Amino acid sequence: MRIAVTGANGFIGQTLCPLLQEQLRADLVSLTRNPSSIANQRLLLSANDDELITALRGADCLIHLAARAHTYNSTAADFERDNIALTARIARLCVAAKVPRLIYLSSIKVNGESTNKRAPFSADELPHPEDIYGKSKLASEQILKQELANAATEWVIIRPPLVYGNHNKGNLLTLENLISTRIPLPFKNIKNRRDLVSIENLCSLIALSVMHPNAANETFLVSDGVSRSTKDIIQLLANRKGKAVIFFPLHDWAFKLLKKIKPQAIERLTGDLQVDIEKTKTLLGWNPHT
Repeated sequence: MRIAVTGANGFIGQTLCPLLQEQLRADLVSLTRNPSSIANQRLLLSANDDELITALRGADCLIHLAARAHTYNSTAADFERDNIALTARIARLCVAAKVPRLIYLSSIKVNGESTNKRAPFSADELPHPEDIYGKSKLASEQILKQELANAATEWVIIRPPLVYGNHNKGNLLTLENLISTRIPLPFKNIKNRRDLVSIENLCSLIALSVMHPNAANETFLVSDGVSRSTKDIIQLLANRKGKAVIFFPLHDWAFKLLKKIKPQAIERLTGDLQVDIEKTKTLLGWNPHT
């Protein structure tokens, strides 16, 4: 089996590629901005389309991981180039090279920012992205479907919530740094419910989606199947690092005051974000490992 991967050098790609080689005996082709040492064949996205089309012929699947993820210091033009335009190009390359399946890693932010006072997000509900990143991922999904609408290439869309692993970035890295300071953290009484997905669970679903017949032209949500409070999430990160963490309670009024100053940051720490993965489990027979 021959599988092409964009973003092979990234956080997810570095775990996914060895898994594809081990489980599927995949011959890997990496499409990156920088050379990858993981794959059997390396292609630069700076190459012209004709070169890439020739190289992709015979591939059984292309997994599109590459994207701009964080809004810090990013402009609308950055997201247009790195998410929307790149996805459109990848889709056209797959059509031209007759790649049977394209898996696109999207984001739960396509659904929205929180599930406070509502049911968990589901895969087929009306999207409601709120920030520039979520909107760019929705636009990427839409253009992907448009480009493949009359083509033989099937699409699969996977929307993960926050992904954690051994080399975390962004908000999870910030929490890990707080854990390392050994400073007591004020989340003892936080009872919010948030879904995360381990990089191992996410990669197992992606690998399953490469060939599963029921995955064709479907959108899936993924998680560990366990909703956690902020305290639970921090304890999970601490356990993976083999570190101890101390919690103390902070009154609700203090979090409400802080939310007026840093609304998005406090919402992520105290709000709910749950996802319904029943469709994923039923259609694909997939279950997360806890």
